[in-house]
Amino acid sequence: MRLLERVSPPGGDGAPVELLDIGTGTGALALAVLERWPGARVTGIDPSGRMLDIAAERARDRSAGLSRRLRLVVATADRLPLPDHSMDLAVSSFVIQLVPKRAAVLREIRRVLRPGGRVAMVTWQEDDLAFEPDELFADVLDELRIERPGNDRDVHPYTSARAAAKEFQRAGFREVDARPEWLEHRFTPESYLDLLEHWIERELFEKLGPDERQHLRAATLHRMRELGSTAFVWRRPLVSVSAVAPPRP
Repeated sequence: MRLLERVSPPGGDGAPVELLDIGTGTGALALAVLERWPGARVTGIDPSGRMLDIAAERARDRSAGLSRRLRLVVATADRLPLPDHSMDLAVSSFVIQLVPKRAAVLREIRRVLRPGGRVAMVTWQEDDLAFEPDELFADVLDELRIERPGNDRDVHPYTSARAAAKEFQRAGFREVDARPEWLEHRFTPESYLDLLEHWIERELFEKLGPDERQHLRAATLHRMRELGSTAFVWRRPLVSVSAVAPPRP
């Protein structure tokens, strides 16, 4: 949510503004925009139609007014289905590290922003920090002789805030401000196991039969409960960037 402090409607919180949310997912950031800025209309794009269905449902559950100001489109970040200079603001959270070519995404954002429009995004920074519950889970897999499926996820995080700033500048943005930030979250053994099962190691769990899956859960949870609570404080570096689209030539 701190990302929204880096952009604001040019005419004030109640002014009409067109905002693009790149990688909307289930709509957390898009809904926060709509609730914070009553004059905003949000276009959310994501390659997952299922995610967008959840975002639409969440908007309807909150209010019909929010739902009317939200447009959701299945699309990728490097091919935005929007006219040139049609957006006032653009935001994105934890997406740009997943795209094949970041430069192509930045060119598209610049294309759809109006001159002087602002973009703000936050993403992971490359790191090699160890997390004890991950190491423990790997030990349990070895003990149970369960092999991980191949990981074909192609991730390209920024190496530093300075590297991010240079990339935005090469894409033609002005007033680039890139800064390091930290994300900290305190898990429990149960909540981290849920994250492993339903996201990080989803493919692994899905290939297991019901009994094998339950055995893995029980063995992992037993071992994780032996760790101290401080072992479940997950802390990772981020890069937060804001920039302004240049005037038309």
